[in-house]
Amino acid sequence: MTSTDKSKPDVLRVTEYILEQGKLDKKFSVQSASKSTELNGLGRHQIARTMQDICLDPEDEGSLMRYTAVDNSDMDNNFCHWQLNANTYFSYLSYQSIKQSEKANQIAVKAFYVAIFSACIAFASTLVS
Repeated sequence: MTSTDKSKPDVLRVTEYILEQGKLDKKFSVQSASKSTELNGLGRHQIARTMQDICLDPEDEGSLMRYTAVDNSDMDNNFCHWQLNANTYFSYLSYQSIKQSEKANQIAVKAFYVAIFSACIAFASTLVS
């Protein structure tokens, strides 16, 4: 993610951030994520709560709850490779598919108008000649 789009829902922004960090093979913590420009505007509590809902345990069982606990113990500053749970990942893929379909539909509508315009010109040229 290269720019901050605050119009997107928080869960989508966090999901895209986790996927981007995974693609770059970068470890991060809840604290470091809250300081990133991609998640600008989201606080530690929001990020931690969202990650609890959408992530797998990054290490051993229970590590998700430990590393997303925003308190004075500094546990939310443990750097890990985070992964989305299956439901979140496939929901994100569905979201991307819908976005691509919307774009394809817009292109098809424009192509339809060009075809109608071309047919009108062809018809008019046959009438003139």
